[in-house]
Amino acid sequence: MTTVTTKIIPIQAGVGNCFLVIQNNKLFLIDTGNSGYENKIINTIKSRGFNPKDLEFIFLTHTHYDHAGNAHALKEKTGAKIIVHESEAQYLINGFHPIPNGTSIFFKFIIALGRIKENSRSSFKAVVPDITFNNSFNLDQFGINGTIIHSPGHTVGSSSLIIDKYAFVGDTMFNIMGKIYPPFANNQDQLIISWAKLLKLDKDFYYPAHGKRISIEKFSDKLLKKHKI
Repeated sequence: MTTVTTKIIPIQAGVGNCFLVIQNNKLFLIDTGNSGYENKIINTIKSRGFNPKDLEFIFLTHTHYDHAGNAHALKEKTGAKIIVHESEAQYLINGFHPIPNGTSIFFKFIIALGRIKENSRSSFKAVVPDITFNNSFNLDQFGINGTIIHSPGHTVGSSSLIIDKYAFVGDTMFNIMGKIYPPFANNQDQLIISWAKLLKLDKDFYYPAHGKRISIEKFSDKLLKKHKI
């Protein structure tokens, strides 16, 4: 029986993290951060003893500017295929995804301010995705023991990558100042349904794009008690 080993390297790329993941000498990237961080990501790949061309794929949890900002540049420099949910594909092709709604009075106010000159704030260099999916996508074609599942709520196409004992959830969760509930989400009812799906996976840790990883115990305590899933 082959032992599967997974190594996770967080990369601060603007306002949030992207993640370089290595499984049994195969590597892939989750999200790409704000524009202008492609060289930091490339250098991180090199520092681990890999050639950038070794990157198997780039998975985008969704296509907001702070997640898709370097997708175009990294595809050009690495040749990696870009994977995204089918409902996010056109945003990626357009190089623009509207910012989501606030989930509290304070963040609704912040979003109202953010929508001033939204086109310039939320734009990024457009790129055509190579692989789109609907409900889920198995990664075995890349030699990776993992899967991608649809986990909407933050955006209609928000998705999570599941590998080993970990789930990479993008903005489906946050971990800022002890708060897990996202400050921004377009469909909060759907978000709670996605949380229930993710919790049932019973992973040790959930990695949000903003803040440190969340243990299953913290996830259960913070979310189940509050929302009674």
